[in-house]
Amino acid sequence: MRALTVLSVCLLLCLTGALAQTSEQKIGYFDQQHILENMPEFKKLNQEIVVKGEQYDKILKGKYEEFRLKSDALEKLAASKADAAILRDKAVELENLKKSYEDFEASSMNELRNYYASLFEPIKQKVNEAIIFAGRQKGYAFLLRMDLNPNGGDIWPVVLYAKDSTNNLTSDIMKNLGINAAAASTRKTGLPQVLQRK
Repeated sequence: MRALTVLSVCLLLCLTGALAQTSEQKIGYFDQQHILENMPEFKKLNQEIVVKGEQYDKILKGKYEEFRLKSDALEKLAASKADAAILRDKAVELENLKKSYEDFEASSMNELRNYYASLFEPIKQKVNEAIIFAGRQKGYAFLLRMDLNPNGGDIWPVVLYAKDSTNNLTSDIMKNLGINAAAASTRKTGLPQVLQRK
């Protein structure tokens, strides 16, 4: 029993010491989406994706139009009771056009995803380094992201409450990235952001 009491006292002292330490540590937050939206590299990447997407759409529309015209021609041949060998040949040609359309659609989407991922990685790395630099420079023990991962996957922590806006390092990080920003994001953090939508 005495050993349990001594252990309880030691545990209580350790917890009290840990709580005292954490109460002195600064916690900051930032709006990563706001930072990305203002980065010239990110804007350029998004514009490149739009241009490439439009080019692929143009090719897909051309393939679809060719398929539609050949499909109409096949229907006319079938209605005019054309020879079976000709109908089979045109049907195979139509099937090949359909497959070509589907293959191009899948490969172009995959290429866009890979292109975006390869060019986004250095941008993400640059932002991460600026975040670490700003946190160390300002003496923060923890920095929390208040946004969702743009790549999908894991969900980053959401701040439920921020005492004031002095802990918002969005402007400092943007400054470290060489982005001219007059003020930080004005988006509300955590629960105020959720409640504002209703």
